[in-house]
Amino acid sequence: MTVPLSTFQSIWWLLGYAIARLVFPVVSFGKVRVGPILDSHKFNWLGYRDREEGCMEIEATFATLIGLLAFCAGLMVILFFIH
Repeated sequence: MTVPLSTFQSIWWLLGYAIARLVFPVVSFGKVRVGPILDSHKFNWLGYRDREEGCMEIEATFATLIGLLAFCAGLMVILFFIH
């Protein structure tokens, strides 16, 4: 029972991460980026850090949550207009 649940969670996590990697640079005109999945060091308590290039980088787990929220909001809009 734990294998399908773990696989299901991994798919949702990767979906949210991929959406966040696409949405953040577009919405912020390249000023905000999503950090690598396995890198959680040197982020402040708000979940971001400043880069040398002048952009801000958000921690992957926080960005994944925002990506999943954006996915659900987009899905709700699509379903509203279909119905």
